[in-house]
Amino acid sequence: MLKVNADRLLADLAELSQIGATSDGGVSRPALTAADIEARDWYRGKIAEAGLDYAMDGAGNQSAILGSDPPSAKRILAGSHLDSVPNGGRFDGALGVMVAFEALRTLKDHGITPGVSLEAVNFTDEEGAIMGLMGSRAVAGQLSAEDFDRAKIDKAELARRLAAVDISRDSMLHARRDDVLAWAELHIEQGTRLESGEIAIGVVNAIVGIRALRVTFKGEAAHAGTKPMELRRDALWGAAEFVLRARKHIMDNFMPGVCNIGKIDAKPGAFNIVPAEAHLALEFRHGSTAELDRMETALLELLEKCAAEYDLSVSWEGTPTVRPARMSETVMRAIESAAQGLGLPHQRMLSFAGHDTQSMASIAPAAMYFVPSKLGISHNPKEFTADEDCVNGANMMLRTLLELLRRFA
Repeated sequence: MLKVNADRLLADLAELSQIGATSDGGVSRPALTAADIEARDWYRGKIAEAGLDYAMDGAGNQSAILGSDPPSAKRILAGSHLDSVPNGGRFDGALGVMVAFEALRTLKDHGITPGVSLEAVNFTDEEGAIMGLMGSRAVAGQLSAEDFDRAKIDKAELARRLAAVDISRDSMLHARRDDVLAWAELHIEQGTRLESGEIAIGVVNAIVGIRALRVTFKGEAAHAGTKPMELRRDALWGAAEFVLRARKHIMDNFMPGVCNIGKIDAKPGAFNIVPAEAHLALEFRHGSTAELDRMETALLELLEKCAAEYDLSVSWEGTPTVRPARMSETVMRAIESAAQGLGLPHQRMLSFAGHDTQSMASIAPAAMYFVPSKLGISHNPKEFTADEDCVNGANMMLRTLLELLRRFA
């Protein structure tokens, strides 16, 4: 049975983890900063060392290419991202790039020429230092000029970072691809379902959609000492009631969907003033548009009820949404076939975090799979995936690509 070079893969992961390394064992490689650019240069060097072809598109996405003979017009892609959140972990994204690269390197080592060209991709800025899923959204044709105006960094810094890798707003807006036959991605789970169930592989069948609302409860400011409790129109009381009741309602009616209130701001914001306003950042996630619609209706009804109970008014404003992405049955079956061939226990599951596969699913058959994360810790220097699981993930990618070649070449 053809397998990857496990020692080589693990050595590369260890070497990569030193780029942007933090003192507590993590990495900090926000997109297109000096550390990320060093990692990108390192990856390009590894591609040359392996004798694979190298390409970079107008969005700064890097590809290691194992070409077909004759060269094919269409390609099968796999990969993830090398950038990280600030002070993050060393497996998130990086493992997905390196297992795809190792799979191509193994095929080349054994003199195997694929029926269609294969690419191992490092997408630019998956983590959103500039804008989330930036590189893969560019490939999917999902970026607009307005997206750059809403970037998380100012225009001068944005221009500087893009120029550092010889790309521009214009090149990113013209980076859409129409040559992708299929896409596969490996990622650490960032949760505990696999670990707790002693399951080696999670085959993702959908990536959740995300909706978010900026909510405002309005009541009446009053003296905190002299206003009787029973007469207060305390905006924070209404907000607090909603937080607890939303938790119970979602758990009772929408599992495995989730909701989160990640920020609360009370105004005027003083010890001795009853809050006149309370502002909430509300987010909720589920795997289908229908369930998101149901969740939104239920949460809005609950907002109205909580406001009425405390004699408050409530309003909300939507923010840009992330649509759920269903995975390709063909690619999922290729992944499951790989797991069966390796004797690895596997199950299908939702992904509650966003990934580049969301973008790719809009232009090609796409799916992804997870390997376990120790204690579910991620976006944290303590993030850890065992060597055995890393190697399993790489052999899974090798066999998945061979399966996809059989199905698409």
